[in-house]
Amino acid sequence: MKTLVIYYSFTGNNSKLAQKIAMSINADIKEIKEKKNRTILTILLDVLFNRIPTIKDFDIQFELYENLIFVAPVWFGKIATPLRALFKELNVKIEVYSFVSISAGTNGEKNSNLEKELMQRTGLMPKAVINPLISEILTANPKPSRKQLDAYRLSDTDAHDLVKRVLP
Repeated sequence: MKTLVIYYSFTGNNSKLAQKIAMSINADIKEIKEKKNRTILTILLDVLFNRIPTIKDFDIQFELYENLIFVAPVWFGKIATPLRALFKELNVKIEVYSFVSISAGTNGEKNSNLEKELMQRTGLMPKAVINPLISEILTANPKPSRKQLDAYRLSDTDAHDLVKRVLP
């Protein structure tokens, strides 16, 4: 089964995770790139006002792939808006896909509505939704602060360990 890993990353964490996944399963990989620079403020405004950013042309022959793995951050409990932009632009029917994200979570808690949002945006239930939290990687005692969660950058070792949890 030929697989394509499609990713967007703001901090580099999901980029590292996507690359490790693609390398581990010998999949092709493609990055979603935005036309404008992103800031924390644009993230907040996109989520608050349900804005969809403009992404650079995404020329992929989706019919060549039997499985898609989307890797992107989760912002304030919602799928990152650049991935939403790709979903909106897709002219092909997605048949089998999974969603993977490393994120800080909403107030350190699991993002419980991801499966529902993916269903709404793609019209199809994902095969899997895997969203390990940064707080699961960091020392749990004391509980990491929001600042520590936002500042965390995935190490090669942590990325390797996550891939073992993500892949069957």
